[in-house]
Amino acid sequence: MWGYVSAASYDEVIRERERQLGFARQYARFFEQPFDERYADPSDAICDTCKPDKPVGRWGEGQKFGDSTARNAIDAAKGDVGALDKALAEHLPRLREIAGLAREVGVDKAAKAHANQIRQGMLDLAKARLALDNASIFRSARAAKGVSKTVTSRTKELAVSYAALIHAVGKEVGKTHGGRFQEDNTQGPQRPFLDVVFEGSKVTGTYVVGAARSTWFTGEVALDGAITGRSLVAPENGQLTCQDHSEACGFVYVPAVLRFSERKAPDQKVSEAAELWFQQSKWVLAKPFSR
Repeated sequence: MWGYVSAASYDEVIRERERQLGFARQYARFFEQPFDERYADPSDAICDTCKPDKPVGRWGEGQKFGDSTARNAIDAAKGDVGALDKALAEHLPRLREIAGLAREVGVDKAAKAHANQIRQGMLDLAKARLALDNASIFRSARAAKGVSKTVTSRTKELAVSYAALIHAVGKEVGKTHGGRFQEDNTQGPQRPFLDVVFEGSKVTGTYVVGAARSTWFTGEVALDGAITGRSLVAPENGQLTCQDHSEACGFVYVPAVLRFSERKAPDQKVSEAAELWFQQSKWVLAKPFSR
């Protein structure tokens, strides 16, 4: 035995086992790796408490075989294992996108590194559950603390590798779409423009007219390159109390999307358009910009 699955019911055990097996199959397929043989022959599920034949309980603290120190360490380790499980539940649905990014120049290394962290996390989860069960049987605080150390480290590494991947995606999107987009149907040296700035996965869109600047959009790049965030706009109902573009004057934040597209002019010249959409009672397109 190398790994272990436990849950509060028989059906939950089966679901968790299938999640582990499903991940192993997908990882092998998406990243063209041999199927991990450790997953090849899982045992049947066992129910230890479906038919209790005698009362069960624990020795109290201070009595012979008292195990309060071990129980405290095991309870803490269960929380840390749960945190890793929760983190993996967030990352697993992204595996298809990550596999696609692993074939894109500029983000491939970060994508493969994050996929490997997910794989190692799944292995650590199964091993940690087995180690935690052993710690409970042997009343071992030391073993429980070892579990905590391992899974806490993996949870942090998952977050770091995902942040690195998102940063890499944002950097690639920024190479293509970062910069100034002039407001359509305007002319002259003081022509207004939208300045789109990428800092890793963070994106800001600033509306500039001469020396005046106003932040119209703040958001983040997703794995698929989509850019979502929020915009500060005038409320649909209610009045502004001053002229500044600020919450103090009555402006409110609403969900917003920044997207880019190509335009073809009648002379077949291609330009890039930046579209800022924000949501109130319906989605509204802000002023059009292009370059």
